Amino acid sequence: MAAQRPRKRWVLVTRAREQAEETARELRARGFLTLVDPLFETRRVPFSLPEGREIQAVVLTSANAAYALTRELVQLPVYAVGEATARAARAQGAFDVRVAEGDWRSLVARIRDELAPGGGLVLHLAGREVRGEWEEELARAGFAYERITVYETVPRAELGSRTRHALQRRAIGAVLLYSPRTAATFARLIREAGLEAALEGVLCVCLSEAVAEEVRELTPGMEIVVAERRDQTALLECLEARF
Repeated sequence: MAAQRPRKRWVLVTRAREQAEETARELRARGFLTLVDPLFETRRVPFSLPEGREIQAVVLTSANAAYALTRELVQLPVYAVGEATARAARAQGAFDVRVAEGDWRSLVARIRDELAPGGGLVLHLAGREVRGEWEEELARAGFAYERITVYETVPRAELGSRTRHALQRRAIGAVLLYSPRTAATFARLIREAGLEAALEGVLCVCLSEAVAEEVRELTPGMEIVVAERRDQTALLECLEARF
């Protein structure tokens, strides 16, 4: 896509560093000014894979877990929650990557439709915090399921200095929020910094209604919109249409 005329105010990207840089590149290609300030630090944690059990497929609900795909696991079908996670899996060498619609329910539905309950373990490589009733839903369908924690995300203690200064100067025009946890952390850090008034007139673009709920009471003058679908393409389309 050809670059458009740059906007005069910045778009704040709050995702984890690696994903945020990818989003920032896409935003710059669309003509936006960007400020990256991840609200969480991602840390890999030691883990071990189950021994003596046949694994029929791997589930990834975050690109942060893709690093844990071993040489053996990349030979299996890998179910990714969305395109960003799928790209991370392919970068690790996975070739049979099956992509859901950006949420856990669509991923579970695809697993039920495509895999055999008695075909082996469904292995979920995940963070310490996981949304969705994975074990209940897959067990109800007859699948053996196991989740292994391979990373954790730790919330930041405060907003970055560039973000604080940009908000104080009213230089930020829009904020992208991808998860309820990130949105709740953003709201907390804004309140602790006493910057609620700086969000007056700022466009807050949220990936889902659950994300939006975490910031609805933050500042009355902040405009909150929700993407039509739970994927980044829809989020950026929503941003372009309103900002």
